[in-house]
Amino acid sequence: MKRNPQRSNISNSAMDLPNDTALEAAVLGALLLEPRHVADVRAILPDANVFTDERNAALYRIILDRDDRGESADLVTVTLEAKAKAIPVAYPAGLTSSVGSGVEVLNHARQLADLEMRRRMILFATELMARAHTDADAAEWATARLDEITGATLCVDTARPIGDVLADTLRELERRQQAHREGHTAGIPAGLASLDRATGGWRGGQLIVLGARPAMGKTAVSLLFARAAAAAGVPVCIFSLEMPDTQLAGRMLVGASDTDAGAFRAGTVTTEQWRAIECGAAELNRLPIYLVDTASISMPRVRAMCRAMQRRQRCGMVVIDYLQLIETQAGRRDNREREVAGISRAAKLLAKELDVPVILLAQLSRKVEERADKTPVLADLRESGSIEQDADVVLFIDRPAYYGIEQFEAGRLGMVSSRGVGRLHVAKNREGSTGTVLFRHNESLTQIVDYGVPTGKTESAGPPL
Repeated sequence: MKRNPQRSNISNSAMDLPNDTALEAAVLGALLLEPRHVADVRAILPDANVFTDERNAALYRIILDRDDRGESADLVTVTLEAKAKAIPVAYPAGLTSSVGSGVEVLNHARQLADLEMRRRMILFATELMARAHTDADAAEWATARLDEITGATLCVDTARPIGDVLADTLRELERRQQAHREGHTAGIPAGLASLDRATGGWRGGQLIVLGARPAMGKTAVSLLFARAAAAAGVPVCIFSLEMPDTQLAGRMLVGASDTDAGAFRAGTVTTEQWRAIECGAAELNRLPIYLVDTASISMPRVRAMCRAMQRRQRCGMVVIDYLQLIETQAGRRDNREREVAGISRAAKLLAKELDVPVILLAQLSRKVEERADKTPVLADLRESGSIEQDADVVLFIDRPAYYGIEQFEAGRLGMVSSRGVGRLHVAKNREGSTGTVLFRHNESLTQIVDYGVPTGKTESAGPPL
């Protein structure tokens, strides 16, 4: 009979794998006596791999198959099917003699599930030792495998009564109401007051996709979000796949010190500018921002690092710059749409697992450049429609001046000069409104503020970057 393929490469004789055939017999005997418990037990033991005795595994498969067909899995019917599989007729009846009733069957099922997890962990550790000698991707394999093992232990007990969930929901509503009364953003501030009004700030579990064409300012806007969150006391992890960490820090330092970006790059700063830079560095040094500079990283590796950082209270928000540079499984590119879909899904799961907002930057397709109207739309997200599906918020950056447009219509503001002005289009907002937010920026995009605030001056709603 077919056994668990995860055990095929390591024999049971090579190690002492924990098992309890008496416990297996107790669970099966209780189910044969009282089939009404099948639904509850299969929520804990979803497949037959938990049974180490081949006969027990075969009987449990028969019980599951009959339950799938909507048929009773009592002693008589299961015995008839077992006989056809060469299991002695007396064997199922013998199992029922080991239990008096099904009263303890759920506790016994949980104990079996625990034994199975322990066996998987032992086999996992053995295989990890072998892989670690030869496989450079052993750490990523280990992370994915651990997720699979621990995920298999989830059962119906994780479901929460709606009353408990409602209590948490009302507490969150009270917190938002209090923040509103005090003039604060309910969630993590984005650095632009107008954007916070539209989104309510970033919240744990959200995936925020920030898309734009090259040179539109994706990194600059993401650094604005990061600095605003850090200034509010939220530790931020920034994964930079395109730009060295020194360059990122330099851009933040130029904005914080209001220094000329050209002089900073050329090294021609004056004594006065040096003093401003030192003050800016001291200010940034107090912020809980952590930079990960790597040109090649996968989502399992990002997840592992974020989990480790969160255990040290260093991860309250994640910024990934940017999606299309994330490594896929074994570097494969055979089905890019599927790979990108996996990345966006992994980013959403990361946000939910750690209960943090994840800002995922994404490059838009060239279709934007080919249209007369350069305003980005959801269809411009490159390579996968699943990005839009997974995202809670989708933002697009648009700078009309980049395309030679001198003025543009801005609703109640009428015609607005495009010089030093950009737009953030809230194209999707699962829990709020959509629309367009204007912002001002300097030439180097090292300072981004609300439209009503001149660059070079700060206020709580829009810190310079």
